[in-house]
Order: sequence, then structure tokens, then C-alpha cells
Amino acid sequence: MRDPLALQARFFLMVFSTVMLAAAAPAGFDLPRPNGPYPVGTRSMVLVDAQRHRDISLTIWYPSTAGKSAPAPYMDAKTAAALAAEWELTSGFERQIRTHATVEASIAEGSPFPIVLLEHGSGVVPAIYTVLAEGLASSGYVVVAANHIPDSLIAVFPDGHEIRGSPYWPVDADRATQGRAIGAFAQTVLVADARFVLDKLTEINAHDPFWHARLTPSRTGIIGHSMCGTTASLAADQDGRIVAGVNIDGSTFPGMNGDVRPVVVHKPYLFLMTEEHASDPGTHGREFTGMPSNSYYVAVAGADHMSFTDTHLIDSRFSRKTRPDDGAFAQALLTTELTRSLVEEFLGKYLKGESAPYLDLGARVDKK
Repeated sequence: MRDPLALQARFFLMVFSTVMLAAAAPAGFDLPRPNGPYPVGTRSMVLVDAQRHRDISLTIWYPSTAGKSAPAPYMDAKTAAALAAEWELTSGFERQIRTHATVEASIAEGSPFPIVLLEHGSGVVPAIYTVLAEGLASSGYVVVAANHIPDSLIAVFPDGHEIRGSPYWPVDADRATQGRAIGAFAQTVLVADARFVLDKLTEINAHDPFWHARLTPSRTGIIGHSMCGTTASLAADQDGRIVAGVNIDGSTFPGMNGDVRPVVVHKPYLFLMTEEHASDPGTHGREFTGMPSNSYYVAVAGADHMSFTDTHLIDSRFSRKTRPDDGAFAQALLTTELTRSLVEEFLGKYLKGESAPYLDLGARVDKK
């Protein structure tokens, strides 16, 4: 078992070093560096679900071999322009962000790697989870993020065409009616997307020479943020290949509708929540639906709904509004790193059989 004190010291040293480097850099911004043993590769593909007449754009991060492949962009220019308009960021901000992945690098040798499905929240794009995805890939997971149109902000396809997000619920209806529509969308679109992606990855693993026998679909984890917290809960409950799930500040009520019975999770599960979410008596007790022996409910002090993504790191460097002070950036960095550390520990425990000293021995963890 790793020494928790040594881990804690290394964690805060890593955060301090990243803050100092970011403050000293005259231009551009390096995302926090992954601390796993593998370099990170990335590639994109589009899956076609002919039965549902649906194209699903994927971004994949994976353990790679060291090589001379081109550095991966943070996101494409069209996606960045849409995000810059939505978040009031400087134009072209994506060109100044340096990732730690390379494009189309060869997948690493060794034992087959577990899969992690990374499901985005509403109105955003998969790229804003890059820090989390790169960390997991560096630690030995193949991380697969689908762009779930029309729930995302925008999806840009290889031929250049784009699809913008749009409401898929009756806009003028009451909350309960909207909730039922959103819940139906979660089941028939979001969960169906996740299960279709896993089906195709199983096929690819058997036939594609790039991936051949390098994936372990039978040991898959799923992470869902916000709306996709429901997706993660439903998919984990319904698909035997998914053995553990993470709900990042999302709901286990389909459609976030409180009069609907929450999804009961029968598998290892990590609930990673804001204090505001966790302190709501109408949600905490009912949403914490995991099994007593292998579920965790963690409330992160000072975090808001987007703190678990790259959002505040990016906003602190590229906002067109008044920039937050250095203390706000340090807090954003700390929460981002903490998110990655806890998710890596949880998935390491249940997908790889590793120890989880922060989760099992740390303070402020409410283990059911």
C-alpha cells in the first residue's frame, strides 16, 4: 500500500509546482501534467449507428509509447469559437493551451487496458475534461468521450459540418413534464449512445490492428458529469461490462425530477459533489443510492458545478471579463487535481485492484 503521507506531500508539491510554472509563463498555458507511468496518445473517430440514424463523434485518450507524434490541440477552432462566445473567452484561446497528449501515437504494450467512458454535462464539450482524461490515460486507461448531440454545445465532424446544441424537452412545459422528457432522453439517447460505443469498441478490439486485443471491454468504468450523472447510473445498472461508476455533481433522478425514484446503483460508485449539492437534504439522502460496502460520497469544499472540469483553469487565463486573482487560480488547480486523484484512486481500486489511500483513509469522506 502506498504511504498516504508521502502521497499527500507529492500531491501538494505537484500543485505548487504547477502554480509557479503557470504564473511564470509569459504566454500560453500548460495544462496540469499527468503523473502516471505512460505517455498519452489521442485520436478521434466517428461511429455511425445506422439503426438510430445517429453519428457519434469520439475523442479517445490512451496509454501510448513515446514517440515524435504531433502534440494534440486542446480542441478544434470551430469548437473553440463556440466555447469562447459562450464563456466570454479571448478569440483563439485554444492555440495557447498546451496539452500532454500526442496525435495518433502507438498504443502502449503490456496487458490490455480497462476502458473508461467519459460522459459530458449539458451544454459543454468533451474537451473541457482533458485534464481528467489525460491523467487517466497516463495511469493506464483508455478514456473514451462521446459528443452527445444535441446535449453538447457543439459537435464538429471531420468533414467540417457542425451540429449545435438545442433543447430536446418542451421549453414551455412545467418542470415535471420537462423532467420526464429529459429522463427519457437520458435513457433512449445518452445511455443508448454509451452502450453502442462500448459495443463498437468490443468489435474494434477484435479486428482493428491499432487496438487489437489492447482493450478490456469487460472491465469498463463510466464517469458522468452533471446531467450525465444519470447516464452513468443508468448505464452501470443496465450493462454488465460496466463494473464501476463515478457521478460528478450530477443527479441519480432521471431527468433531475425529484418525484421520480432515483436509480439504485448496485456496483462500486463514487459520488463527487459540491458542498451545496451535498448539503441539500432533499437530494443527499435520496441520491446516495450506492451499496454500503463499496460506495463513497465526497463533498469538495469550495467547489462549484464546473470546478471538476478544466473550466476555471481556462477562464482564469483567457477570460474577456475581469480575471480572478491568483488565489482563485490556485483553488481551481487544487480542485482539478483533487478530482483527478480521487477518480484515479476509485477506478484503480475497482478496475485494477489497487489501493485507495485518500478514499479509504482520508478525512471528509462520507462512506456509506
